[in-house]
Amino acid sequence: MFETIIIGAGPAGLIAGKHLKDCLILDQKKEIGLPVQCAEAISKESLDRQKIKPDPAWVSAEISVIEIIAPSGKVVRISGDKLGFILDRPLFEKFLAKKCQAKIKLQAKVVDIKREDGFWKVKTEKEEVFKSEYLIGADGPLSIVRRKVFDEKIEVLPSIEYLVEIEKEIDTSIMKMYFDNEKFPEGYAWIFPKSKKTANIGLGGKSRLSQRFQDFMERIVKKDFGDYKILENRSGTVPWGGAKIKLFKDNAFLVGDAGALVDPIFGGGMESAMVSGKIAADCILKNLASHYESKIKSLPLFSADLLSAQKILYSLSNSALNQLAELLDEKDIFYLKTIPGFFKLFSKTELRKNAFKILKFFFILQKNTISFG
Repeated sequence: MFETIIIGAGPAGLIAGKHLKDCLILDQKKEIGLPVQCAEAISKESLDRQKIKPDPAWVSAEISVIEIIAPSGKVVRISGDKLGFILDRPLFEKFLAKKCQAKIKLQAKVVDIKREDGFWKVKTEKEEVFKSEYLIGADGPLSIVRRKVFDEKIEVLPSIEYLVEIEKEIDTSIMKMYFDNEKFPEGYAWIFPKSKKTANIGLGGKSRLSQRFQDFMERIVKKDFGDYKILENRSGTVPWGGAKIKLFKDNAFLVGDAGALVDPIFGGGMESAMVSGKIAADCILKNLASHYESKIKSLPLFSADLLSAQKILYSLSNSALNQLAELLDEKDIFYLKTIPGFFKLFSKTELRKNAFKILKFFFILQKNTISFG
């Protein structure tokens, strides 16, 4: 018997477990942090919010430039001191695990969850039974907690990613994101540096991912970085729509990917996971469990507006994306809200056709916190 059972020992579950004493974390995996199904990027602000100091032991690369590449090849650069980091996620999660007050039990696959006499009864594959007052579902996009307790359906976007060794050295301070609504419909491609000769390379979308990935590797990666060697498959899924589903019921919480609490613009999930895990723990500690969902949905990070912004971005033609990149050349990303930027927007044919949608997109982007982790 525990006050809280957390299912899932990823960032969301581990952050919640850091703050909860009478708590058990159950996870089916053999080792914390594996398998990696993530691009491993996280913003500096994400770590700051959790009062986590970056450690060279689990930081693979320090990012000071984000390059957003349009279909034409035009680059929009966002620069800043320590914008974020590319992590060694297994080592990062092991670091989080060491900070946990909760007991962690691995190789404990949960197969059934029931509500009995005001408590949660959790059964594992090995016939172990645990009970708790509170239940936190931190078990990813295929969450058994979401299916068994909430009966909520979410949208899932497949992504394909590999850890890749490249021939030429890569600048480890630059993170590259490629937008092309013809080649990567409803998604984008990325190159996130892990070292001078390795990177997480992938793309998201809804169809023909393997073919699109191979084309990207031959057309872009080989041209810029020479021959390459696939080292490890890190493919996974990105869940959308947490703002639209129920996240709390009968002292049960959905956090992180289990609650589809992922930035729908860039697909970042680590910040959302840690923030939601911390809020769930705080609500339990303050005896305010029923406030969890309203607290989550009041945060800009989880705004339903971001789903609207996602649809706008992926509905734009390549011509519009190219003209937008030209307009923002060497400008702040929010240049469009200035008077000169507004007039330049209407001077370009494709942008003029989509002016209302584009302005709405940037308004939402500015209003809400966006992460890339």
